[in-house]
Amino acid sequence: MKPLLLLTFLLVSALSGCITMPSDPFTTPVSVELGNSLATDAMKQLETLYPPAHTTFNMNQPVPETDKFGTSLVFQMREKGYAVQLINAKEPATVMAGLSTKYTVDKPASNGYANLYRVQLVVGKTTLTRAYSDGNNAAIPAGAWAKME
Repeated sequence: MKPLLLLTFLLVSALSGCITMPSDPFTTPVSVELGNSLATDAMKQLETLYPPAHTTFNMNQPVPETDKFGTSLVFQMREKGYAVQLINAKEPATVMAGLSTKYTVDKPASNGYANLYRVQLVVGKTTLTRAYSDGNNAAIPAGAWAKME
């Protein structure tokens, strides 16, 4: 009996490392200027991959007004001619036509990289990632866009 109990404990302990991240992305607060700058660069990349006026994006996460990057990104997407559907947390989830879209803006936890940010866009099954440095509230690319399908 004890070996079975020990085996069960070890199995449960090993599986705890397989827990996935929550579906709500983590977004670091940024200034209005930096959020606009990051969103403008993200839009340039989206335009090269997805044609305006022919693409619908479904934001599968809330975009609160306090999220400067998210609100700027949605505004710029609509300005460029994309259809953007936002989810409503108060209504049940429905299946919408278009590309499932999520984003994350984060920064390293280490203080040695205080002015670095990462923007990650997940569009359908494609993940786009780029690092930036903050130069006077303007996003300065710190590398090329990485695309993973």
